[in-house]
Amino acid sequence: MHEEIISKLGPQGIQQMASLLGTDAESAKPAIQACLATVICGMARNCGEPKGAQSLRSAMDDHSAADPFRDIAALANDQEGQRILAHVLGVPGSRQAAEGIAQFMGMNSGAVMKMMAMVAPMAMAMMAHRIDQNHMDATAMARELRRQESAMSTTSFGDMLSGVLGGIFGGAQQGGAKPKSKPQRGQRV
Repeated sequence: MHEEIISKLGPQGIQQMASLLGTDAESAKPAIQACLATVICGMARNCGEPKGAQSLRSAMDDHSAADPFRDIAALANDQEGQRILAHVLGVPGSRQAAEGIAQFMGMNSGAVMKMMAMVAPMAMAMMAHRIDQNHMDATAMARELRRQESAMSTTSFGDMLSGVLGGIFGGAQQGGAKPKSKPQRGQRV
């Protein structure tokens, strides 16, 4: 899924995100990849228990028709990405992830936070599309997300991901952990 999102963004989308964040495309692409990996792996961690998987699966229904790739500039000011991050990583966890990615990438944590908020709807939309296309229930979605998490752990930023997610979810284990901060009651992704 990680490669699909980068491919769907394409060079123009990556350049547009880079411009919105005040950086160049060469610096933006790996940062986008790290942000996507963090969001996707955060989703996988939230699916560690059946209740978390079911909640995320239900939220996917709200994103199945979304096309965040259509208007990249609108994502920079849309609050949907912040809501997704708050649900997936928690508010303090989102800040912690942005700081970890920023340190790893040598970027400003504010720009990384903005980038994470822009890529979160992309990750949700791509996963929702995959769920619809393959008729996945919550259990199958959780397995797919864990598979994605496992694949991302072998990338060049695998150690950074493990450290960031371990700090947010407690420990470096895959799945089964909950974010240290919970989203507000009734909040949907």
